Amino acid sequence: MCTLAIHEKPSLLFGREIYQPMESAWPTIASSGDGPQFMVDFACKLDRKPKHVFSRTLDHVSWQNSFLLKVPVSEEVPQLTAEGMNLVVNDGPGLGATLAQLGLVDEYHFLVQPIVAGCPKIIGGVRERLNLKLSGTKSYGSGVVVLRYTPVR
Repeated sequence: MCTLAIHEKPSLLFGREIYQPMESAWPTIASSGDGPQFMVDFACKLDRKPKHVFSRTLDHVSWQNSFLLKVPVSEEVPQLTAEGMNLVVNDGPGLGATLAQLGLVDEYHFLVQPIVAGCPKIIGGVRERLNLKLSGTKSYGSGVVVLRYTPVR
């Protein structure tokens, strides 16, 4: 069961293709408490976070603290940031590419996993080159490395 005290910021941004599988998995783990403790803790954290879902095709969202957004990304994201929200995008080829093309990304975080899985595109759909500057790195005992980049404007 969820017993974590979580700070509500940042809010999460999703496109439909990433949101739907997460909505079908994580709330069940949070409510049942089934699985390794680190997964239950993560599920509880996700449950409590505000989740803003951009979709032209969904009629509703049912995951706790989820908000369906039908307005254009170019209008809604600046409005959310003007309201003081710190937004984390959980999407790549759809919403992530749209935000990148609109110049609405302040910082990119790329996780390098210690697994060889081919050469997927990190943010598919980006048509123009993104010039980025390394702003920080963090290594974890698991072998994961987080690379932080800011756009060069």
